[in-house]
Amino acid sequence: MPRSLLFGRQGISSALWKYHTKQSNIQGKRPQVLFTQYWMKVLPPREGMPENTVMFECSFQMSRTEIRDYLKELYSLESLQINTEVVDGERFKYTLPEQGVRTHTNTHKKIAYVVLKDKIMQYPSKEFFAPKTVEEPSSSSNTPDLVPAPS
Repeated sequence: MPRSLLFGRQGISSALWKYHTKQSNIQGKRPQVLFTQYWMKVLPPREGMPENTVMFECSFQMSRTEIRDYLKELYSLESLQINTEVVDGERFKYTLPEQGVRTHTNTHKKIAYVVLKDKIMQYPSKEFFAPKTVEEPSSSSNTPDLVPAPS
């Protein structure tokens, strides 16, 4: 089978946002549901941030106009101003027995500061943004102890 049939015209190494999909114009056919090619994640507010400003972590490919369109189409949020910045990833050192001290850098992040129009952001409690911990199940008095079956 030719390579172009397997991977499309773009090839294997093309980025996801370069692929185009065709929309059908046939009447009576169910419309296609197209997912966005980007993502955004709400971040907890910083000290002293205005109430109408929201921090998002977003994908690197998003421009300011794409962030504005994303928020308007999906969440019906009007924005007055959008500022973006790229934050360096965290760096940390670790030691390997035979190779010595190594450093590792996590991936960089793109942060968008969105000033909302006529709205105030109501953040959930601080526990919402705290990292989740897995609790080990403890033996309680109302659950019976397991007894092996007689053989």
